[in-house]
Amino acid sequence: MCYTIECFFSEDHREDTTANMSEQTVTEDSIKENSEIEELKRQLKDTREELGILLNNMPGGVMTYDADTGKILYVNEGLLNIFGCGEEEFRAHFMDSFFLFVMKEDRHRVKEMIDAQTQFFDHVEISYKVMGLADKDNIICLNHRATLRTNDEGDRIFFCVLTDETEQRAIQEQIQSINQQLYIETERFKLIEEAIDNVEYDYNVDTDGLSVSRKDSSGVRHWKIVDRAFAGGQALRNIHPDDLDVVKSVFGSAMKTPGKGVVEYRMALEGEAYLWYRLNYASFEGKNERIIRVVGSAKDITDEKLEQERLRTEAERDGMTGLLNKTAMQLYCAAHLSKSEFSDCHALFMIDTDNFKSVNDTLGHGVGDDTIRFVADNIRNVFRDTDLVGRMGGDEFMVLMSHTTLDIAEDRARRLNDKIRSDVTSGDESVHISCSIGIAFFAKDGEDYDTLFRAADAALYEAKESGKDCYRIYAQEDR
Repeated sequence: MCYTIECFFSEDHREDTTANMSEQTVTEDSIKENSEIEELKRQLKDTREELGILLNNMPGGVMTYDADTGKILYVNEGLLNIFGCGEEEFRAHFMDSFFLFVMKEDRHRVKEMIDAQTQFFDHVEISYKVMGLADKDNIICLNHRATLRTNDEGDRIFFCVLTDETEQRAIQEQIQSINQQLYIETERFKLIEEAIDNVEYDYNVDTDGLSVSRKDSSGVRHWKIVDRAFAGGQALRNIHPDDLDVVKSVFGSAMKTPGKGVVEYRMALEGEAYLWYRLNYASFEGKNERIIRVVGSAKDITDEKLEQERLRTEAERDGMTGLLNKTAMQLYCAAHLSKSEFSDCHALFMIDTDNFKSVNDTLGHGVGDDTIRFVADNIRNVFRDTDLVGRMGGDEFMVLMSHTTLDIAEDRARRLNDKIRSDVTSGDESVHISCSIGIAFFAKDGEDYDTLFRAADAALYEAKESGKDCYRIYAQEDR
């Protein structure tokens, strides 16, 4: 009996003991977990403080902003120190917007660069200018390195490190300016060395002063300064009037874009006759991307131009008569008609020497050549110096008489008939010659060369059919 009761109490005691032990274990686990949480909180606080110290002491500043809206989310003390202001003033000045943070003149370029770089990468590196808060003339140059991240809410955020490189940029611009001056002087003296006998020019845009150097008759080089060179027109007063527009156009281009170029023009120096010059020039821009200097070297190419003109004349002229040849006549006539107004009146003459084959057959080709020259001289004498006169081949000639009338054209045709009508004699043989003329008018009979030529040729055929030694005017209504 006593044994049973003892066992009973012993079992109850064991159950209480087990329960107490379980409760004690739970309590110990809770204490351990709370201790670990407190330790993590302490570590997180220390990490935040260390991160804050790191951010505030790193060179430059830190900013985060929404990549889609541009709203500034965070700025650190380092960035505020660059601008010398507090966070509230900073946010108010830039209206919490990254897009307003960037200086207006750089915004479009910055946006394009960010869009281009984020197409392929999650990081961006650009440079731009920002206007200071205190002084509008205080421009701050920033280097911007950023990484794009998407948070749990799906917002795209840029984490940016901004470095003030204003002083570095100023040093770079100073170095660039010095290098640019050295380059200008190098190019200037290169031009002088390459063409020592040339006329040298050095134009200072800021002062509008043109330095001109040329050799005198004894070979000594002299420099002189032309004030108000282009603003006052002093540098252009010796340019040939026909070349003035070309020179102005080239100079205008040189003042817009830095680079090299060549222009040819005629100029009279100090009362001398007009000479041809070829100017090789180079223009240079300053740190503000504005042209500041233009230097050049002008070579006398008068002999070269005269030779070119001689060769061109030979290519365009008929060897026997000195008149324009067929190709040149066609080109000049077509060009002249293409530039004419519909109200203009020009007369195209087609002229054929009557009985010329008999001259050659009866009197010989030498007399035939003299006859061609005789006809050409009379055509030249009857028409004006300003009219285009050409030999189209054989015994055929053409004249384009500009800005004329029907009466004047008919008068010239009658005079030419009278001049050519004659007997060509060699020994005991003679041949009577005359000329047949066909006339068509621009723009009544044709507005282009081909059409007008066909009309004048048709009128010439009528003159031949009418017995020769006469002229006929194209009558379109008869065809």
